[in-house]
Amino acid sequence: MKKIARVMKEIFSMLSAAGLLVFLVSSALAADYPTRAITIINPFAPGGSPDLQCRAFAAVAEKFLGKPMAVVNKVGATGMVGFLAGAQAAPDGYTLTLGGTTTTCALEWEAANGRKTITRQDFIPLGAFTRSPAMIVTYYDSPWKTLTDFIKDAKAKPGFFAFSSGGLNGGSHLPAEVFAKVLGLKFRHVPFNGGGPALTALVGKHVDFATQYPLSSLPLVEGKKLRALAILGDKRLKKAPEVPTIKELGIDAEFYMWNGILAPKNTPAEIVEKLREVKRKVVQEPAFIEAIEKPGDEVRYMTAEETSRFWEKESEMILKILTQLIKDASTK
Repeated sequence: MKKIARVMKEIFSMLSAAGLLVFLVSSALAADYPTRAITIINPFAPGGSPDLQCRAFAAVAEKFLGKPMAVVNKVGATGMVGFLAGAQAAPDGYTLTLGGTTTTCALEWEAANGRKTITRQDFIPLGAFTRSPAMIVTYYDSPWKTLTDFIKDAKAKPGFFAFSSGGLNGGSHLPAEVFAKVLGLKFRHVPFNGGGPALTALVGKHVDFATQYPLSSLPLVEGKKLRALAILGDKRLKKAPEVPTIKELGIDAEFYMWNGILAPKNTPAEIVEKLREVKRKVVQEPAFIEAIEKPGDEVRYMTAEETSRFWEKESEMILKILTQLIKDASTK
């Protein structure tokens, strides 16, 4: 028994020493972090609001990191290609992922279909830098001057009008579904591989409307390429004070998209805190604020803890929406 106890004590000592060594190496690496370029994976195509916000963040973050920060678009499977790559990346702080409502949509779509390849628990939120309301936009010389006009025609012609989105079951698809469900309307959905192509289709009059976001939409509104009919939020935008909110029109169809940065789970706490501190500095930088707000969006900073709570509630809401869409499709 004494021999067994001695052997167990030696094993415990070896494991403790190994754990201490890993801790010391991890701490040393974190102290020097970063020593090379950092990549942010964007699971969606260039040109949409998430992409524009991510690139604005990366450009300013370089100033505080002292190393380049590159944005790489890994598109496919409504974001799952990029999210899977981000979740499976080495947890060393050198590969991050653009996260937000688009992440929620992709992950909850998998869950709604009984698949849980990856979940929220595979990521560590660093915090959010925006929480933007969706907008209902149409091409500039469309026949609808107000949302009321559009709703009237949509009710008269169920299933006749089409909307574009940046991807099936994504952040620019679901707002239109929520809007349609609340009012009992029916539309045709034309998904594209990213928000940029979806807006191009709308400008070209290949579809009738879209539910997109201020950063990518308002410049086109100002350039008289699109017309904004409503904000799917609870307050008007500073850049577009003439556009009414869905709330003041008495329609319960609010929808917001948050964007922020995620690290893979098991990323050392010291590196996570460094990145969170960088993020806190970025959202206060005039260059970042101008990049987000000049086109018409607004910086809405959420801490890592606030982001986690918001993400959890959003996940519950979007899972219900997607489950209902699957149910509706099965009854057709």
